[in-house]
Amino acid sequence: MNILQKINWKVRKIHITISPLIIFINTNWEGWGFDLLTIQKNLNEYSLLKLNWQFPNGADKKLKFEGDFLFLRTYLLKLREDLDDHRWWSTNGLSNLDTFKLRILNFIFK
Repeated sequence: MNILQKINWKVRKIHITISPLIIFINTNWEGWGFDLLTIQKNLNEYSLLKLNWQFPNGADKKLKFEGDFLFLRTYLLKLREDLDDHRWWSTNGLSNLDTFKLRILNFIFK
């Protein structure tokens, strides 16, 4: 094996995409907005600042907003999922603080 084949074999499971600026102008009917410093690692996407609006079309699509700030969206969605699983599958339920966190996260990610 030459050196390039060894490097390729070592990093075969790493999938990272870094985009410094993405501007959305009705791309794939996904709306209008921008991404500033987007990092995609495997199936997770992290953004320093992301603002994206989907405008209503008069039929079935309503105004929708999606955003991310300081790479927090993926972390908070995972925290919400973990708290929700803990609420359903634990015998003791959630503590008062965890219940408050879950209510706030459900409000943010309706």
